[in-house]
Amino acid sequence: MRVLVYVRPIHVSPFEQMPMMMEQFAAWRERYRSQMEVFEFFAGSQGGIGIVHAADEASLNQMMMEYPFAPFSDIDVKPIVNGDVALAQWRAAMKQMEPMHGTRRFIVSGLCSGAAV
Repeated sequence: MRVLVYVRPIHVSPFEQMPMMMEQFAAWRERYRSQMEVFEFFAGSQGGIGIVHAADEASLNQMMMEYPFAPFSDIDVKPIVNGDVALAQWRAAMKQMEPMHGTRRFIVSGLCSGAAV
């Protein structure tokens, strides 16, 4: 399973605990390095994103439970699919719907196309 993990702080971490928490964060990063395709910080602010390859929901949950800044963060986890794969799937779905709907407008993920498919 491939997921996007989006992390933003919602509470200030206690300053006196920051050096220890950063060491825990570095250890967490090393522990899960092999599962992270992307590991990025937001420039000029706190928080960041990652793309994680998790074996299943339980292993992803364990990873995020161990995240040292979890109690101080808003964490959003979204399953993702390769864009070219998703595009091919949408095109195939539209072709299957064509006989039923013709040039009817389709609204897909907030994008609208009035063109015939």
